[in-house]
Amino acid sequence: MVTAQRNALPFVARLKSRLLDLSPIEASFLRRGFPGINSPSRSHLERVITTFIEGYNLAVVEGDMIRLSDRLDSSFPASFLGFAYEGAGLYFALTDLLLPRSTSRLKTFTGSIAPHHDFIAVVGAGFAIARVPFGLRRLENFQKSLDPLNAWCVADGYGFHQAFFHWKRFIENSEAPPDSLAQQNRSLFDAGVGRAMWWVFGADVHAIAAAISRADSERRAEMWAGIGTAVAYAGGMLPHSDRLLLDLTREYRLDFLSGIPFAAHMRHKGRTPAECTDEACDGFLDLSVAQASEMIMTELNAFLESWQGSEAGKWNRCYLALRERVRRRLN
Repeated sequence: MVTAQRNALPFVARLKSRLLDLSPIEASFLRRGFPGINSPSRSHLERVITTFIEGYNLAVVEGDMIRLSDRLDSSFPASFLGFAYEGAGLYFALTDLLLPRSTSRLKTFTGSIAPHHDFIAVVGAGFAIARVPFGLRRLENFQKSLDPLNAWCVADGYGFHQAFFHWKRFIENSEAPPDSLAQQNRSLFDAGVGRAMWWVFGADVHAIAAAISRADSERRAEMWAGIGTAVAYAGGMLPHSDRLLLDLTREYRLDFLSGIPFAAHMRHKGRTPAECTDEACDGFLDLSVAQASEMIMTELNAFLESWQGSEAGKWNRCYLALRERVRRRLN
């Protein structure tokens, strides 16, 4: 937050801003040293991360959740609004982890104040895991404090954070997900790494395919699913690269395609339409955004209704089962 704006804030908000604000420079491809620095998609993709930071910084200074939601809704165009809520999710996760209460602030925000943006806000919470003491050790306990229907998004956000801010380790050198994570969270970590590649390589599909091919074979499917979500939710596809992208997915084509309905569901539920989501659903799936979103809900409900194991087992398996069901449906 610029100095003049910060000085106009009440004292407590001003203090929080000084201590916790993130600088928009963190979104810069130049600062990150990304190989995709010369991509035509750079400005768009940087704007996505800048919007995330602006949403986070608004949450830092706005003490009332309802007013925060109103300010977010009025400050950003629909196609970028989800990223601002994602940044707010980071803030509430930080406060949950640093100053625990009996009820999670993030759960309150996503359950009562901004339920349309629950999934994307919890993805933002994954950033907090990387930024608090012993965050990784606390990840799975933190998930238990959230709604189990979206708690899995934390691991996806954590994977994105690590690959975005430490891309040489997690993308160039293909560092594996932490061994301490359960199987589903390891898969989600890889989906987040895949999404981060969309930024690191500036939507260059050749570079992305090459990077995924360097990872262990059992990780590639989830990385391609992450690319599908990035294409459909963030956008920035380079002209005339859609057919090439499909060709490069090869045996992981259905994994890539299965990531698109997840993006469509977040857009449809969040009421944040975007041209990139319309184009991805139509061009890759021959579906509308609403139809792709409905696919997620249909398969999710079918899984939940058919589950016969323990409650914990259901949620520890939910994402993996849902993505596999969507994959089979697309086949």
